[in-house]
Amino acid sequence: MNPAIFDLIEKGLLLLPALVDAGIKITTQVEQLIALNKAAAGGTPITDAELAKIRADFDAALDDFNSPME
Repeated sequence: MNPAIFDLIEKGLLLLPALVDAGIKITTQVEQLIALNKAAAGGTPITDAELAKIRADFDAALDDFNSPME
């Protein structure tokens, strides 16, 4: 199993409460976390490109959260 998947799941789970508190829609992030979990549980390979896309989406959501504070 790819440990990067679990790191990304953890990052996403830690991010969700902050996004909810900020009123940001989290549907996409939840769907991505479910897909990552299913892939990890089922042994389905996740490409580096897919991991990079999800990581970029999480980073963008975090940027959205942080932008009002700047």
